[in-house]
Amino acid sequence: MKTQQADSLGRDAALRRPRIPRPRDAVPTVWLNLVCLDAPLVAIVWLWLFARTFQVLFQIGNGLALFLTAWLIYLADRFADSSTLKPDLPRSLRQDFCLQHRELWIVMIALVAGFDAYVIWRTTALQTFLAGAVVGLVAVIYLVLNHPLGLVWRSLPAKELAIGVLFALGTIVALLPGIPTTGSFGIAILTFAALCSLNCASIAAWERELDRAQRKVSLATRHPRVAQQGRNFCVILALTAFVLADVFRSAASVFICVAISALLLAWLDTSSDVKEGRFFNRPRRLENRRSLGIDQRTALADLVLLTPIAALIVTAL
Repeated sequence: MKTQQADSLGRDAALRRPRIPRPRDAVPTVWLNLVCLDAPLVAIVWLWLFARTFQVLFQIGNGLALFLTAWLIYLADRFADSSTLKPDLPRSLRQDFCLQHRELWIVMIALVAGFDAYVIWRTTALQTFLAGAVVGLVAVIYLVLNHPLGLVWRSLPAKELAIGVLFALGTIVALLPGIPTTGSFGIAILTFAALCSLNCASIAAWERELDRAQRKVSLATRHPRVAQQGRNFCVILALTAFVLADVFRSAASVFICVAISALLLAWLDTSSDVKEGRFFNRPRRLENRRSLGIDQRTALADLVLLTPIAALIVTAL
């Protein structure tokens, strides 16, 4: 009897141990997410799409500065996020990867920051620099609110919306000084910001149990019923974007890319196998396999925003 009880307690303890992600098992699409390169790629392809659609000169210096700045912000955010984790609780693959390479991560942040500053100094016009500085300051405020003072999101659960709007604005700043003042451009920016916000909200919904375990605040932990409607919001955004593509035909390529990306996000959410309340109640073999699925889905959530590449291919043909 005592032996059986000891075996039972041992199995229960094993199930409660934190999941140990294994980066070497990650598929290639996940590696872009592990090194924070997926978001900068998304920013640069959407910058190209907006420049081409609204006939604004695509300045290589601004594009490189945007790529490096986005990479720097995501590297810093990942480092700050991983540094606040509780070691005895489950974590995502990208968080564990950052923790395993903390020294290299600090070196990368310093190198990217230095190169970014040099590119901005050598290539960026004063107007673009000032506008970018404002967006950068807002990004720093976000990092402070999200990590050292993260409790602010308990009373204002708008983190995902803030990230989406900030990402869209940061992308568009690189179009200065030639940003158009047309209504179609403003609406295109709003739909792109909505797409970015839904991207963040979807990831929060998929990682809800991880955030709960780490006692982190997100839209999904504060308002789970709203987060569960993510796929419906994606479909609504897609339908709206298709209608806008017909109304503003000169900007149709932007709205169509938004619509397709939104539908792909909805498909990712539909294919999710994360069921509430069952994350920690599976055998270790299944838990590891399922957790890798969450990490892969999170990486794909950014990659489905690369739809402007299809527009680039069509243009080249």
